[in-house]
Order: sequence, then structure tokens, then C-alpha cells
Amino acid sequence: MRLSTLGPMAFTLLVAAITSVAACGSSHNGDGGNGGSSSGGPTNFSIPGSSGAGGNGEGGVTCPANLECNVSCSGSNTTSISGKVYDPAGRNPLYNIVVYVPATPLQALPGPGVPTGSAMCSCPALYPSGEVVTTTTSVDGTFTLNDAPVGDNVPLVVQIGKWRRQYNIKTTACQDNPQPDKSLTLPSTLTASTDSIPEIAVSTGEADTLECLMRRIGLPTSEYVAGAGGNGHIHVFAGGETAAGGIAGFLGGGGGGIGTAENPGMAGAPASYEKLWDSQADLMAYDIVLLSCEGGETYNANPAALESYLNVGGRVFASHYHYAWFAGPIGTNQNYKAPADWGTALASWTANGTTGPGTCVQGGPNCTPIGGNIVTTLNGSTQPFPKGVALDSWLGNVGALGQNGVAATELSIYQPRYDAKVGAANTPSQPWITYSESSSDLWTMYFSFDTPINPSNTTTNETGPTYCGRAVYSDLHVAGNPQTTDTMSPPGGCEDGPLSPQEKALEFMLFDLSSCVIPDSEMPPMSGIPPQ
Repeated sequence: MRLSTLGPMAFTLLVAAITSVAACGSSHNGDGGNGGSSSGGPTNFSIPGSSGAGGNGEGGVTCPANLECNVSCSGSNTTSISGKVYDPAGRNPLYNIVVYVPATPLQALPGPGVPTGSAMCSCPALYPSGEVVTTTTSVDGTFTLNDAPVGDNVPLVVQIGKWRRQYNIKTTACQDNPQPDKSLTLPSTLTASTDSIPEIAVSTGEADTLECLMRRIGLPTSEYVAGAGGNGHIHVFAGGETAAGGIAGFLGGGGGGIGTAENPGMAGAPASYEKLWDSQADLMAYDIVLLSCEGGETYNANPAALESYLNVGGRVFASHYHYAWFAGPIGTNQNYKAPADWGTALASWTANGTTGPGTCVQGGPNCTPIGGNIVTTLNGSTQPFPKGVALDSWLGNVGALGQNGVAATELSIYQPRYDAKVGAANTPSQPWITYSESSSDLWTMYFSFDTPINPSNTTTNETGPTYCGRAVYSDLHVAGNPQTTDTMSPPGGCEDGPLSPQEKALEFMLFDLSSCVIPDSEMPPMSGIPPQ
């Protein structure tokens, strides 16, 4: 049963708003500030100091050289560009991707790693070239960019966070210019100077293969490197204890004790606790940090460094036993603790969590999935959770709901764990996917929280607080689905195939992690660039 108290009419209206977002827009100025709204058109930005030949675009933007802007058409006709944006593998269409024609040639994005200085926590800093016209993709990945410039070499950019690729297309005036299906994808590797991929650190562990998700999303093995540096964007570190062959402190049989290392691991991958989370400075080199389950509570975690990283714009995805970052090592006697504003403020925690429906060992007997419910209301409220509504619709679009014997509205989840319960009192947290055998026993499979937990200021043009970073906790094994047959030692041991239903949910959340952070109560702006 859908865990939502949103009334049917309100729910329908919100879904309609989300699915039609690509056809609408609002006016903003070039520095990301709010302007007046308009219905039925793209967003036009005013870029201070921009220059170029070819006349003026709308909103004060100078039309880029060799392009013709604001072409007058008869009747209600317009020059438009339409299409669908896919993940790097070209398999799944993506939601909330910014599609735009830049006002000036694309510039390098801030970094590498988490932006600092004037670019810290700034969404406009990720779009330094401005936009002539812009829109965002709907939940089915489609977009229509109206009032597009006319020319033989129109730059068309698809971007979310630091994922960015520019295409050059020909447009004909006063008609739609549809792009061939699967011709627009986010980059899987860098093929042009204008391409961008975020720097992603992955800490591997004994019990899961989260690092392999990036292969199935479409990134090649050449993008994997051991530790810092190198030409790749997936930086692999070895999580877990490695002493005594990697079994000291491990209780075996699917969980407990201290986390242990993946064996065999990637050659040359340095220990996570020595080279990744030993300090905030080392974490800052990475836009996103993925923490794969170690089969026991995180070995030698450093929650203080992780909180500092998140508070200035870092992004973290943590699975199963990595609850120890947020709750502390509640099942072991390790010498670290959760930050004072995390712990029970985020959720009610249970150590180990390996007892319950579906908690089997992969390939073992009775390994059947549970049905996860997509949360479409805000935590502790009956008001809609816009991104939850989008996730629900998106999972339906990509065929992830109702699989493997679960109900048509549910997400099949293999190898769930039962460590976290997010309730109304856990105000910083927002559940995304839950499971319950009864109304009184609600477990949280996915939840997120924005950072800092207690922001010191609010935005000047929005009602919500200003957040900078985001963390997602997943209480399941990403590779738990029997169709996933990864072997150890990435990236060669990673299966390159379609995503399982539970991995599709993670793909949605990974790209959401990459996007600008906005309060959970707000819909992503139609321009795709929050005024922050």
C-alpha cells in the first residue's frame, strides 16, 4: 500500500506539474536571482558583461556569434529544440537535467572536488557561462526548449551538477528541431574540453559492490583509478579492516562486528581510513563519496571529518553498516562517535539489522524481495514531497515498479536490512522508500538529510533554509538482486549490464545528489538552477 496521505486531487496536480515542467519556465537574471514568472516559455537570463555578434537575445542576453535569436514566426509558431536526455549508458532517461544554450563559450567548472571560496554552496557557480534559453527535463527525460536560437552550429548543453556535455546541432527557424532518441546522454568519459564528470570516491567493503554501480550507469573501466590522482573520475579506496586476512573482528554469516575489506580488492587502492576520510581536506577532493557496506560497522570512521565535508557542500551515499557514521558504532566498541546533531536526531537506530523479511545471503534459500513503498509526502506532514512524487513516477517510467513478485506500486528490494526508522521527530531527515509489515513497524530503506543540520541563515528570496550538502543512507545491499553477478576486484569484476530495480532507485538518487541542494518542500526550479 502506498505510504502517502496526499489527497488524490493534490497528488494528481503535483504529478501533472512535475511531468510538464519542461514546457514551462520563469525569468531569472544572470547571477541566479529570481525574476518575474512567465508561463509557457523557457528561461532567459541576463548575463552582465556578455558580448558577441548577432544581435540581442531575450532578457538582455547578447546573442552568441553566428546565431540568430528571437526569430519572428507567424502565428503561434516558435523555434524549438526537443529531445530526451539519458544516463551515460544510454539506457535510462533522466529527470531534472538542465538543458540550455549557453550565452558564452563554456568555462571550466569550479574544482576539482567540492567548490570553495566564492563558489562554495553556489549553484550559479556551476553555470558560469549563463544561458540564452534553458529548461529542465521531465520525469520521462523529455524536454522542449522554446525560442531557441537559429543556426548551423547551436551549442546545446545537458547538465546536472558537474555532469556536463555540450552538443552542437543545426536548428531551422519556426519549427521544432527534434533530436534523435538516445543521441543526448550525460558523459561516460571526457571526449571534449567542455565535458565534465564529478570526482567520485568509492570506499569498497566486504559485503557489497557499490563501486560497480558506476559501470552499469555507463562509465568505462578506464574511469576507475586506485586512490587519489590519475585520469579517471572513480577513485577507489579500500574500506574495512585488513589485519589477519581481513577477518579480525568479523562475526561472519552476513553481518556484525567491525567492517572488513573487499577481498580481493582493487590493486593499489589505499586504505580509506588513512587516505580518504582521515581528514576533511582529503575528502574535499571529491564531489561525491560512496560508502559500500563492509559487512560490519565502519572500521575507523571519522564522523567529524565527514560532517565538516558535508557542511561545506560534500555529497555522501552510505549503505547498511555505514549507519555507524550517523549513529556511532552502536554494535562495536570502536573509538569514535557520531556528531551531536546527528545520532537520534536523524533516526532511531538498531545495530546489525540482519533479521527480518528478505534478509538472506545472496544465492541462499528463501531469498525473496520485499516491496518498498515510495514516500510522496514530507516527513511528519501530509504535504507533498515533490522529489518523492518524481521518484515514484520515474521508477514507473523505467519499469522498476512491480517486479519480482511485489505489488504493482512497490519497488522490489533484495537483501534489505533493518537498522533505521525515520519518524516525525527526526525533522532533519526525509524518507524516500520505506517497508512495513504493519502500520506500527515502519522501517526506512532510503532517507536523506541536508547539511548543515541547523543552517545559520535563510535565503533572501525563498522561505526555506540554505543548505549546502546532502547525505543519503540506504539500508540495503545495492548488489543484492540475484541478477547482479559482480565478482570482487573492481573494475574488472563488475558486471556491465542493465540496472536492477533497486539500483535504478539508487541511480535516481545519485544524480539527485549531484544536483543543487534545495529544501525537500520545494520543487526543483523550472530553470534547473536554484537561486542560491
